[in-house]
Amino acid sequence: MPRPVPRSRPGSASPLTRLTTTVEAPIVGSSKPPNRQEPKSVTPEPPKSVTVEDGPRYLRLVRKEARLRVDQVDALAALRRQLTRHRTDRSEIITDNTLIRVAVDLLLTHAHRLHGDTENELRNSVTP
Repeated sequence: MPRPVPRSRPGSASPLTRLTTTVEAPIVGSSKPPNRQEPKSVTPEPPKSVTVEDGPRYLRLVRKEARLRVDQVDALAALRRQLTRHRTDRSEIITDNTLIRVAVDLLLTHAHRLHGDTENELRNSVTP
């Protein structure tokens, strides 16, 4: 019975042609010059509002995130779709954010009626 021929992968016919890897020593510390000191505490700057007169509208607005309940997200999307379907002037896109901004304006208009210590109390003070 003949001896089986050992199999090899392409490029590994000779141990001299194998690739070797080298690892550089890690850099420890700051890459800044040693005579420069970092500030002890850094207070993040408040977000700057970008004012672009001729650019898209979203660039004139300040980004603010909010956590919404699932039922709010669903109802908001349904309302947006309904309003989009029934409008006659299509020059401006109605988005969920559009409706949120309208809701904030409505809340601020009735801020004098707002009172309470919990979310439910606050909501009940301004809704019928």
